[in-house]
Parts: sequence; C-alpha cells; structure tokens
Amino acid sequence: MLLLENTVQTYAWGATDGVARVVGSEPTGGPEAELWVGTHPLAPSVVVGDPEGRTLAEVVAADPPRWLGADLAAAGHTALPFLLKVLAIGRSLSLQAHPSEREAAAGFAREEAAGTPIDSPTRTYKDPNPKPEALVAIAATDALCGFRPPEVSRALVAACGQRALEPLEAILGRGGPEAQRSALAWLLHLEGDERAAVAAAATVAGAGAAPGSPRSWVATLAAEHPGDPTALVPLLLEVVRLEPGDALHLPAGNLHAYLAGTGIEVMSASDNVLRGGLTPKHIDVDELLAIVRFGPGVPAGPQRRRPQPGLTTYDVAESTFALAMGDPAHGPLTIAPHRPSLLLATGGPIGLSGPGGELRIDHGRAAFAAPGEGPLTVTGTGRLWWATVGDGLPG
Repeated sequence: MLLLENTVQTYAWGATDGVARVVGSEPTGGPEAELWVGTHPLAPSVVVGDPEGRTLAEVVAADPPRWLGADLAAAGHTALPFLLKVLAIGRSLSLQAHPSEREAAAGFAREEAAGTPIDSPTRTYKDPNPKPEALVAIAATDALCGFRPPEVSRALVAACGQRALEPLEAILGRGGPEAQRSALAWLLHLEGDERAAVAAAATVAGAGAAPGSPRSWVATLAAEHPGDPTALVPLLLEVVRLEPGDALHLPAGNLHAYLAGTGIEVMSASDNVLRGGLTPKHIDVDELLAIVRFGPGVPAGPQRRRPQPGLTTYDVAESTFALAMGDPAHGPLTIAPHRPSLLLATGGPIGLSGPGGELRIDHGRAAFAAPGEGPLTVTGTGRLWWATVGDGLPG
C-alpha cells in the first residue's frame, strides 16, 4: 500500500472549509470544492515517503503491470482509469453533459486535425475518453438530472406568468423528445434583448416559490448567475434530492448540474465536459445538443448490495470504475482489493492492515492498494470509500 497526500481544489462554487469538514484536512478559510485522489495529470496524488518525491502518476507509469495489473497494462493503460473525489458544493455547478466513447474519440480526433491547442479555452474535447460519473451523498444533496415530461415542464413555465416565456411554453406544447431538444436549444441560442428579457423573467419567476420547489431553484440560479437564461433549467430537468447514502449515476449524454450538498464522486479519468450554461466558460451549443440524450426520466441509480455486514457496494455497470463504502464502527471489516484501488476516509480515521504492513488514513490522506494487496483489515471510527475498476468489488 502507498500513503497519499491529495489536492484540495478551491473553485469558487465550493463550500467554505467544505472539504475540511468531510475529511479533517487543514481548513483554508475559503471555498473548498473538491478533493482529488488518483493519477489525474491536473492534480495527481503525491506518495508520502517516496524517496524521489514522486506522484502516484509517476509511480504507476514507471511500472504499470505491478500497480495496475497485467490486463490494464496490456491494454495500454499507464494511469488509473478512474478518479475519486470529495465534492463540497456551496453553490451550483455548470449545466453540463459528457460524451460517449464514440463521441469523445471522434470529437478529439476532429479538434486535433483542426489544430486547436489542447489548452485553448474554446477546446471542447481534451482527450478521447468518455466521462461517466457516479455520486454517493454523505449529506443532503440536490442536483438537476434527467428531463421532465414536456407537459410537466410546460405547466411549470406557464405558472411563472411571464410574457417573455411564452415562446418556451409553446415549444414544450409540441410534446416528445423533440420538444425537449427545441426548448433547450431556444434557451441556449437566446441573444440580445430577448436573452435579457428571459433572464429577467427567470429572476421574477421564482419570487415567493416554496423552498425546494423547481421555481425556488430558478430563483437561486438566477441570483447566482445574473443575466443567464439557463437559470430556468429546473423547469426542464428533474430536481433530485439525495439523502445520505443515496446515489446518482450520470451516464453519457445525461444533462445535469449539482446544486448543493456533499458527496463522494467517482468517474472515468477524463476532462471532456460540454457545458450548457450557469458558467462563464466556453459553451459549444451545437456539440452539446448533439450529444445530449433527450427523453424524460432520471437515469437508473446504482444497484446497492451488501456482500458482507458493514460493506455497501454501488454497481453502476461502468467498466472503468466502481465504488464501495465500508463502515467498521461495529467491528473490523475485511476487504480484498484484487484490482487497483483507492481508499479514502471520511468522518474520522481509518486503519488498514495487511500482508504489506499498516496504514492510518485521515486528515485528507488516502491509500493506494495494488492488485492483490490483501486481504486488508479495516478498523476505525470513520467510513472507508473504496474506488476501483468496474469488476473490482465483491458481488
């Protein structure tokens, strides 16, 4: 096992000292949005005690068969195919979707051929990989995820009583997935005076709405993103409330945005994010509309299983990642990470002991376990989050 130091990302949307409250790291006194654990090149974990001060990415790349296993190494992997995060959401994230494997490969090749620099602010595809995600709430968490039936959205828009929204109401009245697509396209293509009028209508539409209602979220988003008409998306998308332990799966093409809360997120290690609003960053409207999957309903959540007392697994049927939560409060657990694994503690310290020795993980540190590094005995007062590849958890 390797002990890891991890980076706290201080994005503006993060909750004040949000990550510190979850993992016990040193508070910064400012917004703390994400803790990253893994080999992602933007913030790779650092191996504690490594004589050369190497990152986990450097250690893994130096000997992929040892640290990833023969099959991943043979497939060309030189880094972990997944990334583990803590999210502490103080205000809404951007409205976004992620491409499928085919769409990511084609988009990356297209932009490479066009000569668009990889660090260009107008670059859409940063790599040729898909970016599905899953989140498990550790505090009440709200998100936008999945389209409402058009007739429901139409009624919500009509209830706003705003003249500037009448074209949107008419579009939704057509019904079906094409109405959902046209409604989103209308919002994204607004310009000039019409854009300003719709954004102003969003501000007014949420006045006096019941807390937690779609219109109250419109008011929140309009206040957080002045002048952005996509503040109206809670009328088009479902507002999902996750209680602690609830999970959300965000597959390719799903339009979503996190609104508030705290959770553990695991995802494929990709940077392909197509944004659609609630952000000052680049928005490629045509490409976003091409990859979004329209049609009502929230994607099916991960299947929860309890292969042994104190261990809960979250199966999202993704090949690149899987997630489990271990709670040793009532006695030691035993886990067998037969695939490359990241292990993180929340809510208190966790002890890990196995054939290779013992580690204590707390204060935002984590552990990496190579394939076959086990069995491991898990003890402590915190909770253990175990991220690995898709077939790496017990059934």
